[in-house]
Amino acid sequence: MLRGEWRDTVAREGLPDVEMDESGEEPPCPACGTAAPLVDGACSDCGLALG
Repeated sequence: MLRGEWRDTVAREGLPDVEMDESGEEPPCPACGTAAPLVDGACSDCGLALG
């Protein structure tokens, strides 16, 4: 259910749909595209709160 809501929100905002995978790699930030671990729940590059 939450995944569907998240995808709907991403589509409304015009952002690319980033699939979470089990590869161990960090998914890119939806705002800036940085693929790095979060810092205190936020993107380490642009500061977007994600967690």
